[in-house]
Amino acid sequence: MRRWNGFTMVELLAVVAIIGVLVGLLLPAVQSSREAARRMKCSSNLTQLALAVAGYHDAFQQLPVQLSGTDGSTQVGADNDRRLSVLVALLPFLDGLAAWEEIHQPQPRDWQMHAGSMGWYDEAGFGSVDEASSDAETSNETIGKMWPIGGPEPFAEYRFWFVDHPSLRCPSDPGIGLPAMGRTNYTACIGDGIQRGADGPLKEVGGTFVFDEAYAAETEAAMRGMFVPRKVTRFNDVKDGLSQTIMFGEVATDLGDECVTTSPAVAMPKTKSVPSPLLDNPGWARSPGLIDPERPFFWENTVTTTTVFSKLGARRGYRWADGMPIYSSFNTILPPNRELVLMADTDVSSGVLPASSRHQGGAHIATGDGAVHFVTDSVDAGGDYQPTVYLDSSNAPGSDSPYGVWGAMGTRASSDLSAYQWLTTTE
Repeated sequence: MRRWNGFTMVELLAVVAIIGVLVGLLLPAVQSSREAARRMKCSSNLTQLALAVAGYHDAFQQLPVQLSGTDGSTQVGADNDRRLSVLVALLPFLDGLAAWEEIHQPQPRDWQMHAGSMGWYDEAGFGSVDEASSDAETSNETIGKMWPIGGPEPFAEYRFWFVDHPSLRCPSDPGIGLPAMGRTNYTACIGDGIQRGADGPLKEVGGTFVFDEAYAAETEAAMRGMFVPRKVTRFNDVKDGLSQTIMFGEVATDLGDECVTTSPAVAMPKTKSVPSPLLDNPGWARSPGLIDPERPFFWENTVTTTTVFSKLGARRGYRWADGMPIYSSFNTILPPNRELVLMADTDVSSGVLPASSRHQGGAHIATGDGAVHFVTDSVDAGGDYQPTVYLDSSNAPGSDSPYGVWGAMGTRASSDLSAYQWLTTTE
């Protein structure tokens, strides 16, 4: 009788089992090494961003301004409403010189996002069209044919605003495409405060931003970070030391899943005379009924009924060119990967804006000296329910940060870091 050479069923099952065990042992190691490589690339991106700021400062003797640009018109598309992020100004220092030069030339309005032409653009809520339909200084014919020098508002259908720049993206973040415009995972640090985070010392009057004494006093009191909205800062303003002051922080971009770190809740004031509860209670999001107890990283349905939540384009990191806080700023009030909450039901609003990431257990930050550190979710951040620093607050302007080591790291001149050894990991 002929004998066939080969595996018996038992031997075959044994081989399959051995292969399965090997895959089970090796796959986590492969995944871990890939994440380590992605994390290293993310750290490198932040290093390059910090070096770009140093180059900018050498060239212009100041830091780039968060919420900068052109103004003077009440017509949508005629200017950018001083709404651009620091990332736009840094393009020439991030291998984006060609794009920057084109932005600073009039561009024909012959490019249109296909989703916008099908009516999706308005549904996504890329921006509220709240400006007048005419302008005495600019002809409708000219505006109809060309975009202005410096670009339009960062929510407009302007092709440069839709570009995803690799140097602004963390490879661990899977977010891509619509409803976002061009995404960013890196945001400017505005300190440990909330008030005036969306406007700074300038007030809009007839399409032009003018200095306002009340706004300026509130900005000086609350905006204590390296970047101050619509105000020039320099390295010599950083009295706490560049190595101890955060310049940029990492954020995760939204995936459309109602996550508490990337989709904004709104802590609206009860009346016009009563400010948002966030000023005195930045831990407001942990109030009962807001976070789903069965899914603690996601909001309850009651939170998702606000106007800003219904605008699919108003999410964390969705517009790299937009200087509004939800898109490209963060503050050091709550520790990394905590809840994102706005003061008002609009994306033109400040709020509690934590750092976040798709890495395990924390997020990257870059300090003013160009060093990059990984800060864990458990960093000392004081008390969640400590009032923020603002005029008439129980935590008076000029006082130490009420948010522990994390808050102190975000301030440029509060003189409260000498006792802290806060760095966890240098990358």
